[in-house]
Amino acid sequence: MNQRRDPFSPPKTTAPDIYNQLRLAEPRKRNRHWEKEHLSRKAVYRGVDPRLALRVKQLAGGIQVPEGEVARFLLEYALQAYASGELVLSPYPDPRRMRMTLFPADIPSQRAGLTYTPRKPRRGQEPGSSWRVITTWRGFSPELKDEISCLASEAGLNVPVGELVTALLRFSLKAHECGLLKLEPVPRIAGHTLQEGTGG
Repeated sequence: MNQRRDPFSPPKTTAPDIYNQLRLAEPRKRNRHWEKEHLSRKAVYRGVDPRLALRVKQLAGGIQVPEGEVARFLLEYALQAYASGELVLSPYPDPRRMRMTLFPADIPSQRAGLTYTPRKPRRGQEPGSSWRVITTWRGFSPELKDEISCLASEAGLNVPVGELVTALLRFSLKAHECGLLKLEPVPRIAGHTLQEGTGG
């Protein structure tokens, strides 16, 4: 008669304990060499309108081009329009802070003799919550990042960088919607890239 094994007794042959081996093994170290090399091409902006950032993401997905390239293309187009005088950026004093603002929707005209009354935030919305939004894109040249930060600086328009990026994106996306700016992807070995130039 066959002798049955007691299910509660330890097994006679010891199989390698894979779980303990995995737990004791050294954690795999990630190679961060590529990220360190390309850190200068990463752009991080606080306060960019998230709806515009989402629109950039949707455009990039639609034409299968990296999101950073689409954002870079749109910002370069708007900066060229600003340099040629086609885009006018007029900052206004902002009584809430020391800097100017490009979006004085909440700020009445001081010439009209009106005083500033801050809007109450909507339920569930904290004041200044737009500054918590951080947008990151890759593929920006250091020259482009410098041009944007210099234009936003005290010597330039004296506005927050996020507001400037929002204004530039708004202008370029409007031009794209009107057909003035075309995004034409050029095939490459892996994915697509945008054609150099200002668009059509």
